[in-house]
Order: sequence, then C-alpha cells, then structure tokens
Amino acid sequence: MKHVSTEFEKDTVLFKTPFSVSYVRGAWQNLRSTRMLCVTALLCAVCALIDMFFLPIGGAFLRIYFSFLVAGLLCMISGPMLAIPAGFLVDTLSFLFSGGDPAGYFPGYALSSMLSYLIYALFFFRARLSLSRIFTARLTVNVLINVILGSVWKHILYGNAYIVYFISGAIKNIALLPIEAALMLLLYRRMVPVLQRVRLIPAGVDFTVRQRDYIFSAIAGVIGVAVLIAYYFYKN
Repeated sequence: MKHVSTEFEKDTVLFKTPFSVSYVRGAWQNLRSTRMLCVTALLCAVCALIDMFFLPIGGAFLRIYFSFLVAGLLCMISGPMLAIPAGFLVDTLSFLFSGGDPAGYFPGYALSSMLSYLIYALFFFRARLSLSRIFTARLTVNVLINVILGSVWKHILYGNAYIVYFISGAIKNIALLPIEAALMLLLYRRMVPVLQRVRLIPAGVDFTVRQRDYIFSAIAGVIGVAVLIAYYFYKN
C-alpha cells in the first residue's frame, strides 16, 4: 500500500531564526489546523489551572508560579500565531478560575501574557532546543515582561513607586531564572520525544544536552536559591 505523506511529515524544517517566509507559513498552517486549535485550547486550560497554585517565598508579590513550564510546551507546539491568542485566553481563564471580580480585571496582565507566549514561540517553535536557548527565552520573559512591564502594571494598580516594584521584581526574577531554566531543561528533555511520537512537533526537532548543561543547571539553581534566601532574610 502506497504511503501518502501528510503535511506534518512534509513540513519538518527547523529554523535558526523566525525571520523567514517558511517559518511564517508553518505558523500559519498551525493556525488553520483543527487539531492544533484543540490541543492549544486544552493546554490553555491546563496552564490556567496550574497558574492557580504557587509557592510563596516572602511578601505579597514574591511567589513562584509553574505555569510557564506548560506555556513553553504550548508555544513549542502551536507556534507564534496561535501563541498570542493563547496567552490572552490563559490570562482570562486564570482570572476567572481565581474567582476575581470582573470589575477588577486588568488588561495589562493579558498583554504581558500574550507577549510572553509570543516570545516562547519565537524561541521554541520549529527550533533545535538547547540549554542556552531555554535560558535566553526565560531571561527575555523575566526581564522584559515580568520586571519592566510587570512593574508598570503594579505601579498603576497599587500606586507605590515604580522603582520599588522594579527592584523586588528584578531580584526575584533573576534569582529564579536558573531554577526555572533547569526545570524547563529537565521537563522538555523528556517531553520532546513524547510530543514527536504523538505528532505534535516535527520529528526533526531535537534536543542538544551535554553533561555540563546539567552541572551548570545544578550550580545555577543553588545560587538562585541562595539569593532568594538572602533576600527573604533581608526583607524580614
């Protein structure tokens, strides 16, 4: 019996950067795929549910959330065109699941979520994954979205000086960066083969991990924890 190749099997090209016509075409195909729409919607719900849980590390604003792990996988699968509406949907669902008053909904966080998902998609969609790529993607989100933009939203909502939120946010996000990158590395290293088997990402996607990457992740994680502990005792 003659095997008929599918669009998924044909379009397995990897890209070093998202600045190409072929990259945009691949993202557009996902936007038109019913299967990808369903998978993206399901992962959005998972992200919103996970976003309800956090680990407090001191103060009203110093919390560790874990939804970024699923967000990266979602963007790796869906691509940038689906990532933007997915970010908006996750933020809206998170607000609704938390039982917030609709009158208190702040659109700034929806914008932050959409931009974060776009950044993940630009780094992870149809790309060869590595610790450096994961680290850079998370660093970009932490600095541009969580620290710079997030401090603006807190200043608007709560009225304190921008620099107060900027300093606390910078310490938290830079300290958490190695821990978050290590968690993404460990999870994605296991999930990439699974996603390939269920044909959610192309077979050409691989994951380059060296022993020194694990060593770097462990050392950086210890440093991150130490910084957070020092900051906690400083605040108290």
